[in-house]
Amino acid sequence: MTSEDRIHLALMLALGAANLAILVQGPFEGRLPAAEAARVAANEQPNEANRAELDAAIQRLEAWLAPARAQAAPGLEHQLALQGLGPTPDDRAHPEQWLGRLLGSETATAWLAPDAPGPSAEATRPTLTAALVVLLEAGVPLEQEISLGAAEKAPGVKLSELVQRTLAARAVSPEEGADADPWQLDLLSLGVLGGLEQYRERLARATQRALRRLDLVQRSQSVQPGSGPLDSQQLARLAQAWRAPHGSEPPGARDLHASAAVFRATAVLEDDDLDAQARRHLNSLLSRYRNDRALYRYLETTARNERERSTARVEAIENLGRLEEALYNAHLTIRSDASSAPAPSTARVMRLAARDLIERLQGLDSRDFEQKSDAPERRRDLLRAAVHALRGLRTARVAG
Repeated sequence: MTSEDRIHLALMLALGAANLAILVQGPFEGRLPAAEAARVAANEQPNEANRAELDAAIQRLEAWLAPARAQAAPGLEHQLALQGLGPTPDDRAHPEQWLGRLLGSETATAWLAPDAPGPSAEATRPTLTAALVVLLEAGVPLEQEISLGAAEKAPGVKLSELVQRTLAARAVSPEEGADADPWQLDLLSLGVLGGLEQYRERLARATQRALRRLDLVQRSQSVQPGSGPLDSQQLARLAQAWRAPHGSEPPGARDLHASAAVFRATAVLEDDDLDAQARRHLNSLLSRYRNDRALYRYLETTARNERERSTARVEAIENLGRLEEALYNAHLTIRSDASSAPAPSTARVMRLAARDLIERLQGLDSRDFEQKSDAPERRRDLLRAAVHALRGLRTARVAG
């Protein structure tokens, strides 16, 4: 055998071993070099989700979340992570049941007392504000009376009174920023929409401030939308900022929530100036989506281990779901009539985001929801991401 034959034989054996490894272990999913990961992220061709894929993913999420919802203990973080699913039909008729599970019986009892002085500063944390928002979103009317105990025929308090108590407790100066909280902005919007006109001016001021803040956040980004595909250095900087220590929510999640809230508020207020600002903000969201999806891909391909990759995937799922909710609210704000479809640019990004979301969901399976995780924070984050994914995919159906 000549030296050239030995080289060819060695190459054939190496290729055979590589193919066998792929057949046995699956394709390589480890960490890619930064330059290669940047190329993959920048050149990834986008595909749009279709209605059949949306419906299949929604059914899968509903099947995952149904037992998790039933098993969540009252007042625990898992219950709070699931609150976006809203009350069941029976709970809508008896909201005190849902509030008791969500807030814990002691908090709910003190809060629902007809002669309660109003929630304290601690009691007006986003949990309580969010509970009211979700009730109103679920269609519970402001005039609905919520009683402490149907069996005891205890006196109840109207939902509108609970809304007013909460808004009064957080009626602080603009500098303190209580109304800048997206849940608070949502509560103001739904209150005005339901007939609490005394909050219209306050809602307008809060919406104006929120739009200005979102504009400043966008302008402060190290990479502006529309500047072309991100290179390796830009992606590395964005990834470093993303991976820095942060709260329980993914980076950018609060801003996406605020975006959805300002679109809703703008629709309620019907103000031409706010409408123009909201349209500009919508254009910013649409323009930056290419950068966001490249960043999500880069975070996964440069992950140091499977746990870091899984965290990046779950955080992307939550943010993609939140983006869908924001774009849906934007559509409701600017549509010409009740039956009109989203504008083509909005609809396309909604379908692209749905595809990205669905592909990341395929990295999860029912065992992630069935198992009792040793890390409560991990399970909380997973449940919250699934809830926003479900809400987002349901709204994405409007894009066709």
